[in-house]
Amino acid sequence: MAVNRMRDDPEEIFTKQEEIGKGSFGKVYKGINKKTTDVVAIKIIDLEEAEDEIEDIQQEITILSQCDSPYVTKYHGSYLKGTNLWIIMEYLGGGSALDLLKAGSFDEMAISTILREILKGLEYLHSEKKIHRDIKAANILLSDHGDVKLADFGVAGQLTNTMVKRNTFVGTPFWMAPEVIKQSAYDSKADVWSLGITAIELAKGEPPNADLHPMRVLFLIPKNNPPQLDSQFSKNFREFVGTCLHHDPTYRPAARDLLKHKFIRMAKKPSYLIEYIDRYKRWKETHRDEDENGDSSGDENSTKNPTIKTWIFGNENDTSSNDTPNGITPEPRMIPTSKKLPTTVIPALEELKLKYSSDVIENIQDVFLDADKSSPEIVDKILTQLIHKVNSVSS
Repeated sequence: MAVNRMRDDPEEIFTKQEEIGKGSFGKVYKGINKKTTDVVAIKIIDLEEAEDEIEDIQQEITILSQCDSPYVTKYHGSYLKGTNLWIIMEYLGGGSALDLLKAGSFDEMAISTILREILKGLEYLHSEKKIHRDIKAANILLSDHGDVKLADFGVAGQLTNTMVKRNTFVGTPFWMAPEVIKQSAYDSKADVWSLGITAIELAKGEPPNADLHPMRVLFLIPKNNPPQLDSQFSKNFREFVGTCLHHDPTYRPAARDLLKHKFIRMAKKPSYLIEYIDRYKRWKETHRDEDENGDSSGDENSTKNPTIKTWIFGNENDTSSNDTPNGITPEPRMIPTSKKLPTTVIPALEELKLKYSSDVIENIQDVFLDADKSSPEIVDKILTQLIHKVNSVSS
């Protein structure tokens, strides 16, 4: 049962062991509950350093504390010691699906098994009127026994009865649904799109457009035809991906319906994944430096573009995503970007493109993209000034 024991001393309850990862919110350690001897993950966050992210941290804790599903990472409680917040989580030692890809590709049976378990997690979340909004291989964690669970709820959202659809701009660009990019009203079907992109990622080691600048991807996803798998993959797998990746969310099935798809029905028991977990652990022993640096690009079977996982957009903050046990990645190598470009200009230009078929709009997009690559801080200042001028005129 999840608890918040802010007055208790966590060091009297838990033995903190080796560090297992770092992230923008702090460090994660393997730990032992002294009373029960259970293994846990301990995420320690310095609230003074994470002042700007406190809202996101509270969001993650709130969502996790409300979840009770074998397909979602379990939250055991929070403790405050000085300025450090200790968040106690279920320990998942098998790594993430992205980790496992570093050691080589998955067969379709493994992909089907992972997707089935994630669909069960999404079925639960969506029934609770929650949307994850950042489904990808890095946020799929596995236990040593092959259990598959959803992690990283820093950008998850709650749908209330009075607000059936959201219109905030959050997620990671390569996996983001078209309606989220355009800031249209969206619901749980946005997770289904992201699942389809994740299916491609599990099959090919990276999402579509991984070689492109994330800003350009944000322009391309609503405009281009949905990505597809090629003929080297089975018909059932290709059909599953195509079913998830409709531009119009009304044509995407719900998670509970996707569990009935032929490709998902071929899935094995989670224990089938143990061989992939063991393979990754063997790989890690011989590639430790690469794995700790988050850069395994020298391995032909590894994720080809490890930097893409550092791109997450929220309302104001960019935070790293996660790719090690319990959802913590090494310190990200962020590519500088304007904060206002993805949240202000892109949705506005997308709306204009729906009204006017003009090459001028395409040219404006290119100008902003080129400027953002060289001087994102100047782009921010220009946009701030424009917004100020527009507000002055309208008032």
